[in-house]
Amino acid sequence: LAVSSNKLSYEKNILRNEQGDIVASRTWISMEGVDLGSVQDQVNSFEAVNAVCASQPINHDRKDWAFFTHDNVYFFWEFYLVVEDEIAFVAIVGIVAVSVLSFLFIPHWTAVFFVAPLISMLYVDLLGVLKFANQYINVIAYISLLMSIGLLVDFLMHVLSRFYESKAIGREAKAKETLRTIGSSVLVGGLSTFLGVLPLVFSTSSIFHILLISFLGLVTLGAGHGLILLPVLLSLFGPDRTGVEDEQEVAVVQEKKKEEESEQPNERTDFR
Repeated sequence: LAVSSNKLSYEKNILRNEQGDIVASRTWISMEGVDLGSVQDQVNSFEAVNAVCASQPINHDRKDWAFFTHDNVYFFWEFYLVVEDEIAFVAIVGIVAVSVLSFLFIPHWTAVFFVAPLISMLYVDLLGVLKFANQYINVIAYISLLMSIGLLVDFLMHVLSRFYESKAIGREAKAKETLRTIGSSVLVGGLSTFLGVLPLVFSTSSIFHILLISFLGLVTLGAGHGLILLPVLLSLFGPDRTGVEDEQEVAVVQEKKKEEESEQPNERTDFR
């Protein structure tokens, strides 16, 4: 290919040094039989090509291969190859990060036991929404999942912060006051996001369609867990006292409870 008769045809594909020796060259090959509609087939083809390159003697003990193949489609194939591990890694790092932040900034150590399980549940639920909508995990869906943890945690953090700052006596009273004071604000925030992405319904682009499904799932799941499930869990398992209550009011409430219990008639059951 380097002789003078073929020079014009291949001179752009052959690189020589000053002495005229060939130091690099390239050629075109055709990969046939790759089903571009099958992610698994594309991943298998990418791994097979890499295996062929790695087996070349010139590449042994080299970090940067001297013999390799390249195509722009490889970026997508490599993404499909690593996306499962990346989704799991992003989920773990994101959940740990928001759990640590909740431990640091919410004024009670028990908050982390609500944030970590619920944000994990929301992440899995959002994956289920994408699957239910028959959407595959591509680059756009991956970016949506990457952002989702930071957006979903807002619905939880606002409710938790208000619960632990409430001066009401008892976990059930705190949950009721939380919904009464900040529940409407969280709901309005969710509705505004919902309305903001609703015009994407009229888009014909698959990219915007994936974003629409991701954000609709994010808003509905986040609002549902933050305004329904979380208050119920806090009313059942949240701390009765968070250290911000008025001690005099606590004493009065406890005294009233004792009086009510003492006024109730003793119930006896006759098994005869």
